[in-house]
Amino acid sequence: MVDYLTLLLSLIFLRGSEPRWSALQAAARAATGPEHIAGLLHRIGDAADDELRQYGVLPGMRESLRRLEPRTYGDLARTVRLAGELHRGAFRLILDEYESRAGLRSGEFFTPKGVVRLAAELALDVGEGGKSVYDGYARGGEMLAAAAEYVGAQTPGFSVRGEAPGRDTLRFAGMHLALHGTLPRLRSTVNSPWRARTVSEPFADVVMMNPPFNMTDSAGSGRRDGVWEFGAPPRGNDNFAWLQHGMAYLRDEGRAAVVMPVKAGNSVNVAEREIRRNMIERGVVECVIALPPNLFSATPVPVSLWFLRRTEQPSPEVLLVDARHLGTRQGNRNVLEANDRQVIMDAVRPWLFRQVRPTAGSSLEPYTVLIPRGAFAAADYSLSPIDHITTRRLEEGGSLDAVAAAHQESVNLREVVDTVDEAAAALSWDCGVSQTARHGRLPSAWVETTLAELCEIQPGPSYSRLGRNERSGEGLVPIVLPRQLEDGRIVALDGERVSWETAEKLKKFWLQPRDIVCVRSGAIRAPAMATAEQEGWLLSPNVVRLRLYEHAVAVDPEYLLDYLASPRCMEWMSNRAAATAAPSLSRDALGHLPVRLPPLEQQRRAVQMINSLRDQASAHREYAESLSRARAELAKFLMNGPVDAS
Repeated sequence: MVDYLTLLLSLIFLRGSEPRWSALQAAARAATGPEHIAGLLHRIGDAADDELRQYGVLPGMRESLRRLEPRTYGDLARTVRLAGELHRGAFRLILDEYESRAGLRSGEFFTPKGVVRLAAELALDVGEGGKSVYDGYARGGEMLAAAAEYVGAQTPGFSVRGEAPGRDTLRFAGMHLALHGTLPRLRSTVNSPWRARTVSEPFADVVMMNPPFNMTDSAGSGRRDGVWEFGAPPRGNDNFAWLQHGMAYLRDEGRAAVVMPVKAGNSVNVAEREIRRNMIERGVVECVIALPPNLFSATPVPVSLWFLRRTEQPSPEVLLVDARHLGTRQGNRNVLEANDRQVIMDAVRPWLFRQVRPTAGSSLEPYTVLIPRGAFAAADYSLSPIDHITTRRLEEGGSLDAVAAAHQESVNLREVVDTVDEAAAALSWDCGVSQTARHGRLPSAWVETTLAELCEIQPGPSYSRLGRNERSGEGLVPIVLPRQLEDGRIVALDGERVSWETAEKLKKFWLQPRDIVCVRSGAIRAPAMATAEQEGWLLSPNVVRLRLYEHAVAVDPEYLLDYLASPRCMEWMSNRAAATAAPSLSRDALGHLPVRLPPLEQQRRAVQMINSLRDQASAHREYAESLSRARAELAKFLMNGPVDAS
């Protein structure tokens, strides 16, 4: 699989190179038999290697492709043809798949897209014209590619340079950058490049880097080898060696954006503390942003983004931002979507480029703080936003007004609880259910039918019509996913939308008020009902829509929703879904679900009783949560200052 992904990456890369791509397509069409497979693979590998030599990257693609064994020549020729139809953005998607399949070491993991975009948007200013950008640990070229995409690779004076010890990933970096229209200068280095550093003059306006992390809290003293501007890093931990390696290439008034482990900001090692002190006191540190956890697919290490500046006129303060609460959960990872990045940009970019203090009242304002450089000594020169912002929020809390407000909230919710309790108590719980029904036999007035006879059952569009490429966080029409079905309602979540044009093509999959949405594939969860707010939302491939037929006048939609959410129906659906290789409910299977219907008036009474209990549970839950908040405010007040015990 890794070699096959290498083939796809090579083909997407070569597609932008004429006349090589035309010659390659012609060669793929000319041959037919299995005896021509090796020749075409060699041709692809040689073409990719020749292109990479232009960037100073050692060849090796032919060797990777030599191991492939397509079943037929037609398979290989079809792959060449289909690769020609892919957008350049597919390169990064395939690169991510390569990362998950190749078993890369921690030092080779690719930097998540949201992180590199944030780094580029904060480190670079499009209005300043061409810049020289350097990445001392280029990985798959994602940092430099983000810079080229943000600034524009054809901007006069723009250039990129990168180094990395991994030759395989450096080849991908060359391909990645070429697809963005830039001619990079790349070279392979040793694992510790500062030992052989021969920088005669700094050349970079911007340094963007995600160096390998070494999380050991080494007790060793500073190392003796190397030239260290801010202090010798400890033996056994290279975090601050990489940081200073990048700074060594930075011109005057240049800026560095470096991904660092959170631990680097407040490590107790004496040598690292001394480096932080020197960087703070010399005005190098501009800003540190603590990012959400679990951003990387292959490591749970929490990271921060450090912004450093080489300037003669440093700001007297350092901006610290705690953005750990941002991000959108996708599987076992967090993703920095466009709206998350914009929140951070609004707070940080004015500070970096115009020294404007963060705007009071913004959503990130409680999670930002400006610390005077002289105040860091009291915090042991910690550059961890968590240390400073958590302390500040604890110190600012604990007022009598906050305690009174939290208490009043609890009092108000207690009145709501009393109201719903009284409403529930006033209901008759007999419900008119006969003894016959209690013993499993349907009363004569009841009807037993199937879901297919009551509803139009419409599965969501196939992945070929609504795949990942059609979705983004910037579209206009929301998509309904299984995780949005909560407590019988469809909750709004950011990050999954499509353009209006795409939604128009899929109009048959739109929602109307009172439609019921069930899970189609994956873990079965209780269905939910669409409201007027969700009219026009689009089904995802993983859900199915139930819409009552016009002739089904003897069915209350809310009764059907509660019926489908009953333990009996949930078990029925789970058993049918589990019968397939990948848990999934087909339209036909769901249509056979048996439905028992009492008379319409009895349905409405059942809905009233069920909703009454649902309201009770919700009100008691909110009341309990308000009591917990009131308790926390009271504890904060009593434990953060002198209290008159009398």
